[in-house]
Amino acid sequence: MTTGVELGRAALRVTRSSGFRFLIVGGTSVVVDAGLLWVLHGVFGLWLSPATALAFLTGFVVNFVLNRQWAFSSSSSDGRLHHQLARYLALVAANLLVTVLLVKALTALGLMYLIAKILTTAVLSTANYFVSRKYVFV
Repeated sequence: MTTGVELGRAALRVTRSSGFRFLIVGGTSVVVDAGLLWVLHGVFGLWLSPATALAFLTGFVVNFVLNRQWAFSSSSSDGRLHHQLARYLALVAANLLVTVLLVKALTALGLMYLIAKILTTAVLSTANYFVSRKYVFV
């Protein structure tokens, strides 16, 4: 039988893991990204492609800062910032291209743009964790 103390320790281990923190940061980034997309396109009527790109880039800035400092615990004074930023920007460029193309393709197939955006983000998230952990924030 598992005790409350053992469950508490297990929960603490999970919340300290980079995977859990990556999910929290990702969720925060998705809210920023999708919320800004809704504001730009849904409220202000900006064309879908530039609205998607601007929302995506804003979400990725939030994502980089939180992942670097919290999820993967990289220090800004450790001299790796420029290398991590360059690698992160390469990841952003690839994600931006895939995101804009997939959102556009999925909306052309009849999906609502926010659903297309969320599905695209979900597909890219798993790959992004491993690339971030093994390549970007090392």
